[in-house]
Amino acid sequence: MRREILTAAGVLAAVSMTLCGCGTVTEGKAAAEGKAAAEREPVMENRPSAESGDVVESGPAQAAGGNTFSVMGDSISTFQGYNPVGYYAFFPENGDVADVADTWWQQVADDLELTLLANGSSSASTVAGDSTGTDDPQCACNELRTGALSGPEGECPDRIVVYLGANDMIQSVPLGDNDGTRPVEEGEVTAFSDAYTLMLDKLQVKYPSAEIYCCTLHPMGNYGTETPYVEFVNGIGLTAQDYGKVIAGIAEGRGLPVIDLYDCGIRVENLQEMTSDGVHPTAAGMHCIAGAVEEALSCR
Repeated sequence: MRREILTAAGVLAAVSMTLCGCGTVTEGKAAAEGKAAAEREPVMENRPSAESGDVVESGPAQAAGGNTFSVMGDSISTFQGYNPVGYYAFFPENGDVADVADTWWQQVADDLELTLLANGSSSASTVAGDSTGTDDPQCACNELRTGALSGPEGECPDRIVVYLGANDMIQSVPLGDNDGTRPVEEGEVTAFSDAYTLMLDKLQVKYPSAEIYCCTLHPMGNYGTETPYVEFVNGIGLTAQDYGKVIAGIAEGRGLPVIDLYDCGIRVENLQEMTSDGVHPTAAGMHCIAGAVEEALSCR
């Protein structure tokens, strides 16, 4: 059953360029799709789910922490009409996910009978950037993005699922060495670990009662020669797994639960089935992501 989405305000974006061959950054299919998403007009309307008004029932699969959640992500978590005004959506105009019911977050809402308060996701957004911005949806550690996860009446979500970092990896943002405990000065934040730490600092202040879940990145690939895809290696020699390890380390150091999407069932060997371009999941890939998120939310 489709559950009610109370607002469209909130989280993943994933690709602006892709690797063709080992270690060489060139434009490809993913680059074209990411560019198209970024250049489109911002989403201008909110749209409720098909069965708006349904009462959310508690069920045995639900986590005990409450019935609401919000999402903070990039293109992988977008869908036209379900993200805040001014944000950029990748699906369904791009990629192979044409029905909102196939998105990972709608599957989570339906399967666990949860209410999505806000989906604060914007295509092509990074975590790093100007942390002081109040009108730029493309930097996840800024005031705009971290402040857009409440419900329509200011309700604090019971849970926040953060699924970000793909574009930082693709754009070769340096990892840095922040373990999640070192304070970060506001301004232009250029290291991924600093930006991720600052983002979590802000989320924990703005939503003190929310349980925050941090997702690692699923494997990402580029078109290979002898195989459909090879592992995506960015301009500084790092992969999705490297950025995921930083995410996990920061989250664990702060006592936050980690959702390991690197082992969710999407593998370099099956990227042709699980993604449309080596990065953006198909319905099959979304199902793998949803399963990992549901397992994490159900166990706590």
